[in-house]
Amino acid sequence: MVTMQRKPARYVALVAVIGVLVFIIVKRQSLPESVSQYWYEPAPLRYMSKLEVDVYISERMIRPLKGETFSPVIKQFLKAKGKKPPGRDTQITAANLVKERDTMLTKKEQEAVEQCKHTAGKDRSRDRGRFFNKDTEGIRRTHHTYLNENSLMMEVGGNWGWDAGNFTKLYNPRYIIMEPLQPYVDILEKKFENKRNINVYNLGLGAKNESIMVKIEGNNACATSKFSGKGGNVPIFIVDATSFMTSLGVGTFDVDLLTMNCEGCEYEALENLLSSNIIERFKNVQWATHSLLDGMRDPIGRYCRITALLSRTHRPTYQYKFNWESWRRKDIK
Repeated sequence: MVTMQRKPARYVALVAVIGVLVFIIVKRQSLPESVSQYWYEPAPLRYMSKLEVDVYISERMIRPLKGETFSPVIKQFLKAKGKKPPGRDTQITAANLVKERDTMLTKKEQEAVEQCKHTAGKDRSRDRGRFFNKDTEGIRRTHHTYLNENSLMMEVGGNWGWDAGNFTKLYNPRYIIMEPLQPYVDILEKKFENKRNINVYNLGLGAKNESIMVKIEGNNACATSKFSGKGGNVPIFIVDATSFMTSLGVGTFDVDLLTMNCEGCEYEALENLLSSNIIERFKNVQWATHSLLDGMRDPIGRYCRITALLSRTHRPTYQYKFNWESWRRKDIK
């Protein structure tokens, strides 16, 4: 009798084990909705030479092309404008067009920087309340009504695709997304797998080619930063901003919108782009400032200097100082 009672119990246990195994397999194969749900085993912390970093970055530049020799999105964009197909010659021409820019501040610009720093605390506090509310925060998407299906847009800090999904729904532009966290890249590629007008690059944007080990921070890793999270065990790869742009051919054509929300990378990326005339090839530049980010060196002074230099070629079309803002090239209405 005891033996007969044990058999059903064993069958129940076996079915339960099989059920758990099936769940795990399905879970691994299904699309994660967040990084926290992702089966992610980060690489061990180790030193990487400059050559290794460059090789890894080159691999990530090729990944979204799916066997093509140049970005399909850029090809579509140029074809719509009646321009010849891009190639290696496009990259060489773009690189040769880059000219160093004088970033020494004039007396008037320096005075503007000092005034900006003097009122920074008040400006940030006032504009934070004005921007972060349900009626205003969406401006970073709804503001760009000039975009359409023939426009070219770049987003730095794609996360899981909330902004990209909204921009695509609103304007459906040619779209380049940069995201350094591998789990988010997998989510983005799955989310936009049927969108031929979107390329996702597994890279961050910054001052130079480098690899950094970071800690996963924030809700679903949304606050992961090379500054506040430095010293963790998750590798991210960052590419020199100007080199990345010329590798796509920027310089031989303009970008309609560059938008950046990348937990502090905005500073290094903008400083890099502002150091040459390539900044003039961006019709609109939008960025989140992250001026209170831990580990960030002199965010107030750098913000003020960036806006002073950007003022030479662009003007703000909306500005919530030290929070979010968008700038348009002065020759465009």
